[in-house]
Amino acid sequence: MNVVNPEAIGVFGLMVTVWVFGLEQLGFGLNNETDHGKLFRSLANVALWFGGVAQIFTAVVLYLFDVGMPPEARVYIGTIFATYGLFWVVVAMHFYNPGDKKVYAHFFLGIFFMTALFSYKAFMLGKIWPLGTVLVLINGLTILLPFTWYKHNNVITKICGALNVAIGVCALPLLLHSLGL
Repeated sequence: MNVVNPEAIGVFGLMVTVWVFGLEQLGFGLNNETDHGKLFRSLANVALWFGGVAQIFTAVVLYLFDVGMPPEARVYIGTIFATYGLFWVVVAMHFYNPGDKKVYAHFFLGIFFMTALFSYKAFMLGKIWPLGTVLVLINGLTILLPFTWYKHNNVITKICGALNVAIGVCALPLLLHSLGL
């Protein structure tokens, strides 16, 4: 039986999104002439399509189709992709139409706890590298992001940028594995 691994598109979407956000947070390509309105819309587009749609698509395929892995693994991995896909949709919507920062802080706290559960399971399954590492880095990011959303702090923003880039780099083995390389 031929099976297709949908994880590649989800991991690729994650990597593109965190690299774009990370480089922006680190200040690459920004200067005094940067149109922040256009920048925010561009970030929203990347978050929506690569972060959101690609990962939600992956989750749906994992939930609905036999992709050659046990059902419990499909549910676990599918839930990870669905969670972060929906996370990126919310981030995109924030950039299109900013809302209450307090609600977003609570949202990040919820994502932090869900990621802690995902991390715990990854460690219990012996998947410390790279999956567990990526999840721990995401946990660090979700605990720091509210501090940059309430009051801009250059140091925390740079740390978040570095974490985003690190998430993308650490996810590379996941992408290569899902591509069969």
